[in-house]
Amino acid sequence: MTATRNLLEPVHLSAGRLYLRPTEPGDEAAVAAALRDPGIALWNTGISIARAPEAERAAIWLRVREQGWASGAAANFAVVDATTGELLGTVGIRDINRLPEQAVAGYWTAPGARGRGVAPQALDVVARWAFAPQRAGGLGLHRIVLDHALVNTGSCRVAEKAGFRLEGTMRGSFLAHDGSRHDSHLHARLATDGASEPS
Repeated sequence: MTATRNLLEPVHLSAGRLYLRPTEPGDEAAVAAALRDPGIALWNTGISIARAPEAERAAIWLRVREQGWASGAAANFAVVDATTGELLGTVGIRDINRLPEQAVAGYWTAPGARGRGVAPQALDVVARWAFAPQRAGGLGLHRIVLDHALVNTGSCRVAEKAGFRLEGTMRGSFLAHDGSRHDSHLHARLATDGASEPS
């Protein structure tokens, strides 16, 4: 039995040098550029988007994220520079309450923003918001998980820096859009875990 899913009112989250806001149609050009990056294309697009014509991929990707807010199934944020508004990456949680008080996280960082700690900080901010009680504007979640292919070592570093502990290896769980299967690390963070200090 799954928990009742409520519609999500899009929120904005301030985080010092970063500003997290819902993705929007105006992000299409920046998302299209990011989706041309081989790492983002391999690990973050999914089969249906990878098979779409390149000119349509960003619009499809953004439409799916907009539908997540509307359905209450996902909360997806553009991570932008708080001063310039430049899109640095994205972070979100999906499958909200498919299992009670749980969700699944995902993220990517634009190539030009890598190595600056953007993804760990953004992931930490979203986790803190999601764990906050509903009366305080959060989602009241207890557990957030994420997984990544073992060969995607950068994603592993992000997870660990954001306080997502490694729980194990899932054999053959990741299906890449090229049809290859990969073993994945499973990470999780609980509302009761100590605060992380992303770098």
